[in-house]
Amino acid sequence: MNKKLIFYLLISSTLCAILLITCKTPQKNITEKKDTDTPITTIENFDTIKVVSYLPPPADSISEISINLVGDLMCHLPQTNNARLSNGEYDFNPTFTYIKPYLENADITIGNLETTFAGTSQPYAGYPAFNSPDAYCTALKNTGFDFLVTANNHSMDTREAGLMRTIEVIKQHQLGYAGTFLNQKDHDSIRIIEKKGIKLGLLNYTYGTNGAYPSNEHHYMLNKIDSVEIFKDVKQAKKKGADIVLVFFHMGVENVIEPTKEQKKAVQLAMDAGAKLVIGAHPHMVGPTQITYSSQNKDSVFIAYSLGNFLSNQYWRYTDAGVILKLIVQKNHTKQITKFKNAWYMPTWVYRGDGTKKMHIILPAQWAYDSIKLPSFISENHRKKMQEAFEDTKMIFTKNNAQIHLHSSK
Repeated sequence: MNKKLIFYLLISSTLCAILLITCKTPQKNITEKKDTDTPITTIENFDTIKVVSYLPPPADSISEISINLVGDLMCHLPQTNNARLSNGEYDFNPTFTYIKPYLENADITIGNLETTFAGTSQPYAGYPAFNSPDAYCTALKNTGFDFLVTANNHSMDTREAGLMRTIEVIKQHQLGYAGTFLNQKDHDSIRIIEKKGIKLGLLNYTYGTNGAYPSNEHHYMLNKIDSVEIFKDVKQAKKKGADIVLVFFHMGVENVIEPTKEQKKAVQLAMDAGAKLVIGAHPHMVGPTQITYSSQNKDSVFIAYSLGNFLSNQYWRYTDAGVILKLIVQKNHTKQITKFKNAWYMPTWVYRGDGTKKMHIILPAQWAYDSIKLPSFISENHRKKMQEAFEDTKMIFTKNNAQIHLHSSK
């Protein structure tokens, strides 16, 4: 054999051996089989992080309504005479010109009507048996009132016929009413006022009617203060969907500021029945307010013992002063909880037409401190009485209730 050829063969064999030893073979995954029934889990895309999102709980749905309340809407004969026009008709609208903006700025405005609209079948009259022109109701409607409570000691001044005609006049003016009724069905129809998804139940009762009561056959015409009836009515109001119940009492002692034992007892009765707002009238003077906790309601209750005279011809101290009470009610629609939230007040004063302008006019009492806002017919003596009314109301309303706020008229 050619030596050169043998040499090349040896070299080639040596190189092949070296290659076989040093070259890497393809990597193989060798899985040792185990004698087990447990499945092998294969995780794919192990480098991808998955984020799980949790939705937050739904936000509480909250709404609020404001309720304006005023006291006695009286009509003494001098008021009627001042409202009489040269053609024999009557116009009470000027009485409310200056106070109207402060009454309109609420979702619901409620007043205590303490007169009757018996028509011309009997003379117009003031104390002791009130009968006023229908135009008085027209002015209330034009001023922004939505509802009138009508159970008071003057409800029967013009007897059953006058009571019924008063309701018809109120209805003609598209105003609501509570406390007096046309028939049994009307009596049993609990008043529920709904605004912004909040349902307010409104109930009204009086201590009496100066001895002139409806006949036994017509007992349904008037709500008198009675524990059984109040408990039944509050329960019925809630059954009909009322979120919160307001009870308006007509009781107390005339010309007395401090509440009597009977007033306090009636307030407690309303709270025990489930009312969260308890308002009073009749003394013709503003009474104290308070916020107290009710174990029955498991919540705070707002109480105003008397809202005083909003409009009358009474002129001695305290009786010429009134107030606009604004209550804020809040509902949590998510949790179905409705409660009294806040209260504001605005002192008022009545000019009786005893100056250059012959008209009874309601004014914000705080204007006594603002010469720019004071009308020209207000004398210095009038201004002092306005100031007195403002300070009196402020003192009485806040002495037991530091949480109530003054609503500025400026």
